[in-house]
Amino acid sequence: MIDKTALLIILLLPGISALIGWILGRKNEGYRDAFNVLMTGVEFLLVILLYQRVLKEPIILFIPDIMGIGLYLKLDAFRYIFVLITTFVWFLTTMYSTQYLIRYKNRNRYYAFFMLTLASTVGIFLSENILNLFTFFEIMSFTSYALIIHDEDEYAHDAGKSYLGMAIAAGMILLMGLFLLYDYTATLNVSELAENVRDIGNIKYLISALIIIGFGTKASMFPFHVWLPKAHPAAPTPASAVLSGILIKTGIFGMIITVWTMMEGDLFISTAILVLGFVNMFMGGFLALFQRNIKRILAYSSMSQAGYIMVGIGLVGMLKKHETVAIYGTFYHILNHAIFKVLLFMGAGIIYMILHELSINVIRGFGRHKSLLKCVFFVGLLAIIGMPGFNGFISKTLLHHAMAEAHNMYHSMWWTLGEVIFTISSGFTVAYLLKIFIAVFMEKNEKYRGQYKEHIRKRAIFPMAVLGIVVILVGLKPNILLPLIESAVKTFNIDEHIKFNLYTYENVQSSIITILIGVFIYLGFVQMYLRKHDGNESFYINPSLNWFNLERDLYHPMLKIIFMITSAIFHFLDRIVVDMAYLGKAGIKALSGIQIRRERYRKPGNKDAIDIKHFIEDITFEFHSLSDVLGAICKNVNSLMYSLFMIAIVLAMVLVIMIF
Repeated sequence: MIDKTALLIILLLPGISALIGWILGRKNEGYRDAFNVLMTGVEFLLVILLYQRVLKEPIILFIPDIMGIGLYLKLDAFRYIFVLITTFVWFLTTMYSTQYLIRYKNRNRYYAFFMLTLASTVGIFLSENILNLFTFFEIMSFTSYALIIHDEDEYAHDAGKSYLGMAIAAGMILLMGLFLLYDYTATLNVSELAENVRDIGNIKYLISALIIIGFGTKASMFPFHVWLPKAHPAAPTPASAVLSGILIKTGIFGMIITVWTMMEGDLFISTAILVLGFVNMFMGGFLALFQRNIKRILAYSSMSQAGYIMVGIGLVGMLKKHETVAIYGTFYHILNHAIFKVLLFMGAGIIYMILHELSINVIRGFGRHKSLLKCVFFVGLLAIIGMPGFNGFISKTLLHHAMAEAHNMYHSMWWTLGEVIFTISSGFTVAYLLKIFIAVFMEKNEKYRGQYKEHIRKRAIFPMAVLGIVVILVGLKPNILLPLIESAVKTFNIDEHIKFNLYTYENVQSSIITILIGVFIYLGFVQMYLRKHDGNESFYINPSLNWFNLERDLYHPMLKIIFMITSAIFHFLDRIVVDMAYLGKAGIKALSGIQIRRERYRKPGNKDAIDIKHFIEDITFEFHSLSDVLGAICKNVNSLMYSLFMIAIVLAMVLVIMIF
C-alpha cells in the first residue's frame, strides 16, 4: 500500500508543486526557486527509493471513475528507466533554471508550466492504459508549448505554432488509431493488447501505423520532425534540454509499446521503423552540419540520435530470438542520450546567458579561455561521438553489434547499406560537434578574453558537473545500469543475458575509425565548403536555407490547397442547401395560401362552373415569390464550418479507402 501511495505521489507532486510554486512566486521568487528545486529533488528521491521494489515486481495502482475508464498506473522496470531519467534530468535542469532565468521575464509562468510538463511526462510513463497515456500526452503538448513561446517574440510564436500544429495533428491521428484499436479489441490496457491484436487481421497494420505516426511526431521521426529545429532555438535552454533529452522519449516510449508489446515485434512494422530510423539518423546528422546556431545544431542532432534508438527498436523485431543485444543497446542509448544531450544544451545555455547569442559566426573564440566550460562541453562531445571511456560508446557499440547480428542472419546487401549509413551518420556527429567546439572553444578572439566568472553561479555549473561525472561513470562501468536494464528486458519475456566485454580491440578500433571518418568530414566538407573567408575574418554559410523545406514547401501549400478545395466544394453545397431551404419554405407558403372558394370563382347562372381565368390569375399571384426564391439560388454564401466538415469527410474517406 505504501508503494502504491508513493506511485500516486510521484504523479501528483509536480502538479501540486506547480500551483504552490506559482503562489510563492507572486510573493518571493527566491522561495519559489528553492521550493521547485526541493520538490524535484523529492520526486527524484522517491523514484530512487522505489528502485529495489520495482526490480522484484511491478507496482500497480488502479483508481476507478477517472477519465471514464479509470486511472490505471503501473511502474515496472521498463517504465522505471524512463521515470528515473526524467526525474533526474528535471531535478538538475530546475536547479540550472534558477541561474539561467535571472534576466528573463515571466519567470513565474515558466516554472508553473515547467512543473506541469514534468507531471504530464511522468503520467505518460506510468500509464498502463493507452487512453490515460493519450490524455497525459496531450496535456504535455500544451504545457510544453508555453515553454517554447516563453520569449513571446515573433520567432518564438512561429516556432510555437509549428510545434502545436504538429502536436495537435499527431494527437488526432493517434486518437483515430486508438478508436480503431478499441473498436477491434475492446481494450486499451497495454498488457492485454498483444493477445487481442493478434487475431484482428491486417487492420492491425493500419492501427499501428496511425499510433506510430502519433508518437513518432513527438519523437522527431522523419518526415514529421519539422517542429524540432524551430522549437529548440526558441525555447529557453532548460526547456530545450528537456525537450531534447526527455520529451522526445515520450514518443519513443509509445513506439516501443506499439512495436514490441502490441505488435510483438512484427517483421513488417519493425522493418518500417528500422528504415525510418536510418533516415532519421542520416538526415538529422547531415542537416546539423549546415547549421550555425548551436541549439539548432543540437536539435538536428537529437533527430539523428532518435534515429539510433529507432534502429534499435526495429532491430529487436528483425532479430527475433536473437534480439537481446538490440534491446540492451536501445535501453542504454535512451539513458545515455538524455544525459549527454542535456549536458551539451546546458553548455550552450551558459554561453547564451552571457552573450545572448548562439551563432558560431558571432561567438567564435568565446570559450577559448573558459577552462571549466570547455572541459565540461568536451566531455559531452566525447560522449555523443562514442569515444571509448564515455557512455555513448557503450550504447552505440551494442547497437552496432545488433546490426552485425542482423547482417549475419539475413545476408542482404541492404544490411551493408545500413552499415554504411550507420558509420557515415556517426561521422556526421563527430563533424558537427567539432564544428561547434573548434569554432567556440579553440579559435582566437581577443574580445572574449576573460573568464566572465561574475555571470556564472555554482547552481549552473553543478548540474553540468554531475552530468559529466555520470557520462564518465557509465562509460567506464556500464554494469552500474545492468540490473535495471536486465529487469526491463524481462518485461518483454526475454530471459537471456549478455556479458559486458565491450572494451575489446575490435570495438575500440571500430569507434576510432568512425571518429577519424568524422574528422575527415569536418576537414573536407565543413572547413573546405561551409567555411568562407572575407579578408581576415572567417564565417560559416548555410546553403540548406534555400533547399526544399518540408514545412514551407510541402505542408503549408498542401494545407492551403486542401482548404481551398474543400471551401469551394462546400461553397457550392452551402448555396444549394440554403437556397433549397428558402425555396421549400416559399413553396409551402404559396401552396398553403391557395384556397379555392367556389363562390369567388363561380360563373354567374351556373353553380358548378369555375371561372378558369380568375383561378389561374390567383395561382400565379400566390406563386410569384417562387421566382424570387429561384433567383436566390445564385446567392454566394460561404461557410467556414462546412469547409471544416469537408476536411473531416475527406480524411474519413481516405481512412475508409486505406481500410479496404
